[in-house]
Formats: sequence, structure tokens, C-alpha cells
Amino acid sequence: MRPRINDSTRYDQTNHPNPPLGEKSMRTSLCALAAATALLLDVGQHVHAETGPTPQGELRLVTEGEVVLVPRYDAVDIAVDGNLDEAVWQEVAGYDNMVVVEPETLVPTRFRTVARFLYTDRGLYIGVWNEQPPETLISRLSSRDEDISRDGWGITLDTSGEGLYGYWFTVNLGGSVMDGKVLPERNHSSEWDGPWHGATAMLPDGWSAELFLPWSMMTMPPADGERIMGFLARRRVAYINERWGWPALPLSGARFMSALQPMKVPDVAPKRQFNLFPHASAALDNRDGDNDWGAGVDVFWRPSPNFQVTATALPDFGAVESDDAVINLTARETYFPDKRLFFVEGSEIFNTSGRSAAAFQRRSRGASSQFSGARPTISTSRRPPSSVLNTRRIGGAPILAYDEDIDIESHRLSQPTDLLGAAKVVGQTGSLRYGMLAAFEDDPSIPATVSDETGATIDTTISGEGRNFGVARVLFESSGDGRQSFGYIGTHVAHPLHRATVHGIDAQFLSAGGRWRAELQSLASDVRCTRAGEGMKRRPACPDDVNGSQRGYGIWADVDYTPRPGLRHTLRVDMFDEHLNINDLGFLGRNDQYGALYTLSLVQTNVFGLRRLGSRISVGQFRNSEGQATLNGAFLMNAFTFRNETELRVTLRYFPERWEDLESRGHGAYRMHPRKGIDLSFGTDTSKAISVSAQFVALSEDLGGMGYTWGGGFTFKPADRFSVDLDVNYRERDGWLQYVFDEGDFATFSASDLQPKLAMDFFITARQQLRLTMQWAGIRANEQELLQVIGGMERLQPRVREDGAESDDFTISRLIAQLRYRWEIAPLSDLFVVYTRGSNLANAYDLDDPLAIPRDSFGQLYGDAFADPLVDLLVVKLRYRFGR
Repeated sequence: MRPRINDSTRYDQTNHPNPPLGEKSMRTSLCALAAATALLLDVGQHVHAETGPTPQGELRLVTEGEVVLVPRYDAVDIAVDGNLDEAVWQEVAGYDNMVVVEPETLVPTRFRTVARFLYTDRGLYIGVWNEQPPETLISRLSSRDEDISRDGWGITLDTSGEGLYGYWFTVNLGGSVMDGKVLPERNHSSEWDGPWHGATAMLPDGWSAELFLPWSMMTMPPADGERIMGFLARRRVAYINERWGWPALPLSGARFMSALQPMKVPDVAPKRQFNLFPHASAALDNRDGDNDWGAGVDVFWRPSPNFQVTATALPDFGAVESDDAVINLTARETYFPDKRLFFVEGSEIFNTSGRSAAAFQRRSRGASSQFSGARPTISTSRRPPSSVLNTRRIGGAPILAYDEDIDIESHRLSQPTDLLGAAKVVGQTGSLRYGMLAAFEDDPSIPATVSDETGATIDTTISGEGRNFGVARVLFESSGDGRQSFGYIGTHVAHPLHRATVHGIDAQFLSAGGRWRAELQSLASDVRCTRAGEGMKRRPACPDDVNGSQRGYGIWADVDYTPRPGLRHTLRVDMFDEHLNINDLGFLGRNDQYGALYTLSLVQTNVFGLRRLGSRISVGQFRNSEGQATLNGAFLMNAFTFRNETELRVTLRYFPERWEDLESRGHGAYRMHPRKGIDLSFGTDTSKAISVSAQFVALSEDLGGMGYTWGGGFTFKPADRFSVDLDVNYRERDGWLQYVFDEGDFATFSASDLQPKLAMDFFITARQQLRLTMQWAGIRANEQELLQVIGGMERLQPRVREDGAESDDFTISRLIAQLRYRWEIAPLSDLFVVYTRGSNLANAYDLDDPLAIPRDSFGQLYGDAFADPLVDLLVVKLRYRFGR
């Protein structure tokens, strides 16, 4: 049942638009050409068009920067079902002003897109008619916020009216929706989900969409009568992989938020909003035989348009979505994004720069536009964000101190900690925005074992204390001729064994024309780590160089210069001292780093017979406080997008000789050999029912030798309700250097690495999804050369194995599989039924275990991983939203 506002339809004549300027031309020749092309390019997605009215009425042409006056109604009776059959849609003016923004030709579109707007005290209504031959329509269902190739229409709203913050909404043909928030200048995130409605319908001459966006879900400053918002309308036409937009703001341009089309909506004053989200869950642990029941409530209160409070009591962050299976044998931490709605919704105030925005890329998109229609490949390298606040730390692995005779399984030491509660406040007063966050962990209790005097094993439990977290943020912003902002963020983590405080000052600048953009972040940290007493263990242990309180400082800066659309210069500068540590509640890849990275990006359209050519050149060098070059290199990336939407991506890498100062875990730095590599990948058009991709990577190892990666995958979407994604990467390495012991010992290995990844989706309806995911990572490694760090020597030196010592050969097998049913009962109200199975097998060559057998084939490793799980969990969770 679609939502309907039951009321009379009284039109406010005082806000009636001016007489029509004339109907926009049909662009007959372009439409005829497109129709002929559509008959030749069969996309395998034939649909039956429903009968329905094509809205008639006046059309208006507006110029760039001209204010669009949206008519106001006291009340309307509109069923948001995608059919524009209500009489009110014939009364309001339509706008057909789109141009092609991807590829960045900025030419008129081949089909018409007529959007109509009206509003009431409750929200904004939008009705859109999208002209298109019905045989070319592509309708595909997906999870919320999943961006796949299909037809869709969306809008971005700058509710601040000054280019400071806003929201984006998209409804795709078939009914799947996407939404999120946007910050200057083009930092989009999809974590926020709003209680809005969107629906679509197929027509004999295209398709139509309706959206209702309640004012109460949006943050906006106070306004006396007049209220101006910026907006951008966009449309995706999948069978030709084009993005259309109004106003004309190409992706490679310098401006976005500061250049939106103005929209006038007088007397909008959102009403107070109060929502309760009670939730209940049940978890059955098939491995340990435990049953767990829980219930709690989330509260959302917005007493005014520019102030909101959210709180949660006894929150349940049950396993409804799993992380990727990642094998990380380095000294560098892997970044995992937070997927818990309480922490990600409304968190944009805590983003202090573009580095901390939710732009973490899960897949490599080469040097081309992120809107490429070609199928991507699995990324072999990903640069994590740098963020003062990483809410994934809240409820993370506990801090424990216990007797050294007690044994705890390693996976239990990394289990998350339950939360007692959390609260978040965000608001705005004039040009000042602010936010506060507090969270409190429950005291952890971990199963363990200990041996008695006879050697018998006794089960016991280790108890600890939970951490308390606090975050404060203020931001002053001004706009007009450009934009400037200055902000402060402070974080604090408190625990009897550990205290950490971070202070940050940030500044952003955007020039009047948008060509120059600069961001600056300064940081100061103070960490106090208390070591365990005599005969005790502490997990995690204090760093070796921390004795009591340790203070560190750092600064990063990013500067962008965009002289014209398609051309961009970027300079990244880092200066972090060796004691800077923000990782108790933030994320920083490494400290003790000084250097810069320069990048030149160029996007060209319709050159050399290509649809698009994207290029990127990067050159950088970073040193530590000893003056040793720890990261330097040059990169050349090109993406060639052909007329048929296939894409070839070529990346060349060169790393000169450098020092490695982290992998020895504090035992000294050593020199690495120069390295070079090439990455070739290919992808076909994802608008087709079947699309494929392939990849080849060759990269030299740290001390010589080579590593080769072959990858491939396909996406199969025979119908709009069903899809299969499969990717497989296989890597062979010769001379793979790994740290193997606590005394600075290393070894090189000949290794094989296999990583398949599967995702299968079936949609019972647009709101009910059944999803199966499986990811496995397996490694077989055979020892080659034994090495060690020796003080005063620049290179790793040979070492001799002690008599009777075992080989360093090893295997790894990690599996994560999940079967999930989700029913979106109503906006922000869901039922989940989730089964998760995961494992992390011990080394199959473990000679300390008399039962261990060298079962090192990939088939055996996968079979053992599935048969011997560390996680075997069934979760049922219900969350329902009460309120308006």
C-alpha cells in the first residue's frame, strides 16, 4: 500500500508561477536516432509497459542560477505509486532542462525528462516523466543504496541554502531507492537512511516516478518566510550509460554544492519530530551452544529544524552484515567501515576533511570516472581514509589484564564488546554547527582456561572493564564568494588501563570560482598506557616506546586546483611525528611520516575514437623522522572507455629503493629493493544481462622475485529480481617477504593465494530480499630464505635455523559466509533473519599439534574452513519505527 495524503487539493494562488515561457522542442531527430539505436542494441531487459497518463501542462525553461519558484499547497491527495494520475500534476509547471554530464559533453539529452515540484507543510512532492523507448528500459532491484547499472532519477537538496550540507535521493526503475548526505564540495555518503517514499511506473512512452520527501527528516537553518534551497536533478539512462543533470555540473568540474540551482520554498518550517525505534533480537550460537535474547530502544528527537538528539539504550548490533574476509600479515592495520546505523546516521558533522569522508573504495575503478559503465575488478591495493573519529572503535576488542598462566583463544580476544548505551546531539546556531557523541561499553567477560596443579584444564572466565567514549565537535562556516570553515574536534577514551585524548583543528577554503580548494587538519594526541603488573598479561599490550603519558603532534593538508573541467591538480602533504596516535578512536595508517604526493588528473571525452579517456599521474615521497625514505614512487594510470562501454585500464607503478621501518615490529629499519609493476584490467558493459571482467597484475617483490595476479569475474542478471556476482583472484609469489618471529626474524616464501567472492540476490518484492554471500581467502606458503634484522646493517642478513627448529611453511584459510533475509516493512523498519558462518583455520603445517596433517591443497583448506567454523550464528532481529 503506497502512502496517501488524504485532504482537499487547495492551491495557493499567491505562489503561482509566471505564465509559461513555451514548450521545449521535441528534439525529433535525436529521439529518432536514439530509438533506432535502441532497436540495434538489445540489452536483454524487455518489459511490459503499463498504461498510464503522460502528464500534460506547461513546460518552463530556466537559465543557470535562476530561482525556481515551487508552488505551495495547503494539502494534497497524492498516492506515491509512481503513476502521475492525480490532477494536481497537471496544474504545476514542468521543467525539462537536463544536459548530458556523463560523458561530459554537456549537450542536450536525446529524450525528455519533465520534473514537476510542489510542496506542503509536510514535505516536497516530485513527479517526473522520463521519455524513453520502452524496449530500452532497464529495471533491476537491489539492496538500499546499492549503485548498479539501471534507469533511475534522483535529486540533491542543499537544505542549508548556502552550500554547506544537504541530502540526495534516488528512486530507480522498479522501486529500489538510494539516499544519503552530501558535504562540500562533492563528498557524498550513503550511510544515512531517511523515512521518505519513492515509487516508479512503466509507461508506453517511458517511465514515471513519484517522490515524497518529508521536511521533518532534514536539517535546515531557521528562516523567516523566505527559504532558498539549492537542488540538482539527475537521471541515469542505463542502456547508453549516460548521466543527465540539471544544472550542468560535470563530475570533473570544480564546483558542486556551491553551484546548485536555487529553489524557492517560502514558509517551510519543519514540524517537531519524535521517533521511537524499539528492537528485539534472538541469537543462536550453534558453535558454543549459547542462546542470547535482547531488546532495546533507539530514540530520535528533533524539537526544531536545526537541532536533533539520538540515543540508544541496550543497543543490539547483531551480525546482520558481515565484513570482507581479509588476510593482513603486515604491521599495518586494515580499515573496516562502520555499518551500524546509530553511528553512521547523522555523523557528517564529525567529518573534518575529505580524507575522513565516507569515500573508502571497495573496488578499483581505475583512472576513469566513477560513473563508468564497465564492470570493475577486485582491488589489489586500497588506501584507507584518515579520520579523527572512526566509530568502529566503539564496542571493539576489549582491554584486559589477566594472569599469564591463563589461556584465551585468540579469536575471543578480538570479539566485540557490548554497549550499555550511546547518545548523540547535533545542531546549528547561525553559522555555528556542533555535535557531541558519548558511548559506554559494558564490562566484558571472556571464556578462558587454566591448568591446575595436576595439569588438568579448568574452564574459567576473565572479566574486565568497559571503555567510555566522548566526542565534541564545533564548526564555524561562512559562504558567499566561495566558502570558508574553521572547526575543532576532540575525542576521549577512558579505561582504568588506558586513557587517550586527541585534539584537532581543521580549516577548509573554497575560492569564489571554485577553482581552488584547500583543507588543513592539525592534530595533538596524549595517550597514557598502563602496563600489566608482574606475572600478568595485558591485551592489547602497550607499545614498547610508551611509558606513562606520551604526546604526539601532526598536520595534513590537501590542495586542489581545477583550472577547467576535466583537469585537476592535487597536492597532499603529511607531517606526523613518531608519537602521534589517534587510533584509539580514529584511524591513521601510520605516524612518523613527512612528505607530499602530487597528482594530475585528466578526463577527455570523444578523443581518439574513445567515449572517454581518463588519466592520472602521481609522484610522491615520504620520509620518517630519521630522514629515511619510507614511501616513494611514481604512478601512471589510464582508463580507455570504448563506444560500446567496455573499458581497458592500464596502471604502471615504479617504487625506487626505500626503507621499511614498520614490518620488523620495532627491531629496526632495513632497505628494500626498487620495485616496478603493471596492472591490466578489462570490463564489459554492466547494463547487459551478462558482464565480465579480467585482470592481470605483475609486481616485483620487496627483495627481488616477482608476484603475478590473475583475476576474473562475471555478473549475471537474467531478470530484474535475480543476480549473481562471482569474482576470483589467484596470485603466485616468488620471494614474498614476511616477518616470522618476535626477535626481528624474516623469511621469504614461494606462495599461492586464492580468493573467490560470491554474492547472489533474489528479491521477492522490492522490499524483501534474500541474499547469499561467501568469501574465502586461502594461502599456501613454502619457506625459501631465512633473514634477520641486525643493528647497524642496512640490509636484511642471512640467518641459520637452530637445530631441531621447525620450518616456517604455513597455510591460511579464512571463510565468511552469510545467508540473509531482509524485509523492509516500512521506511526504517526491518525484519532480519541472518545465518553467518565463518572460520580462521590454524596453520596446517603446525608441528606442535600431533593431530595436524599437511592438508594444504586449496580444496582441502576450503573444506576444512567450512567444516570447522569459529562463527556459526543465527540471528533474528526486528526493528520498527514509531512516530512521524
